Order: sequence, then structure tokens, then C-alpha cells
Amino acid sequence: MLDEDEPSIDLTPLIDVIFMLLIFFIMTTTFSRPVLDILLPAADSAEQQRGQQEQILSISADGSIHYEGRQVSKEDLPAVMDERPEARLNLHVDRKTPFEKFVDVVDVAKVKKGGRFVISTQQGSK
Repeated sequence: MLDEDEPSIDLTPLIDVIFMLLIFFIMTTTFSRPVLDILLPAADSAEQQRGQQEQILSISADGSIHYEGRQVSKEDLPAVMDERPEARLNLHVDRKTPFEKFVDVVDVAKVKKGGRFVISTQQGSK
């Protein structure tokens, strides 16, 4: 004989909560992609700009920094950028340059050039 007063557990609210948690975790994992997925230096919308004074800094694949045909160290960068403060800084960075070397130059450029610099690319294939 079944007793009508026997306690039972209603699982409906528990299933609802689990379903909501499942939806939350699925949605957050689809939006958590890597922030930086960088492939440099090709650009399809590259524009050639001429007429302005430019100060060209090159960073080679081994991480060495060159300015006007001579190699400069990271410590010399502020003095190099102060030589022509009105000129726009143009960075020529090899695609195999270690990223930390690129960041070192950009950090100095942010301070010395007020964040106004360009990164040269080559025309990408269409």
C-alpha cells in the first residue's frame, strides 16, 4: 500500500538550474578565443604615404635594430628618436622578428613620439 504522505523530492528546479549553468558555460567558452592572433606584415589595404618627413627604424629577423644604416641598441632608441622629433616614425619589422623586440621599440615610440608611428607592411595578395 502506498502512503500518500510519503516525502518526495521534486527535481524540476534542480534540472532547470543545471540547464541554465550548461547554457552559461557553453556561451562563455565560445567567446573566450585568444585575444591576439597575429600574422604580420601583409596588408591588403596598405597605403603609400609620401611627402612627410620620416624616420625609418628597421628591426631584422634576429631582433637587431637599425637606423640609417647603422645598428643601434635598445638603450640608444630614445636618443635616436629625439634627433628628429617632428618626423613621423616608420617601423619596418621583419615578419620573423621576436615579438619582445617589437614591443621594446613600440614602448619607446609611445613615449618619444606620443604614440604616433606607422608600421610598414607589404601589399598582400588578393
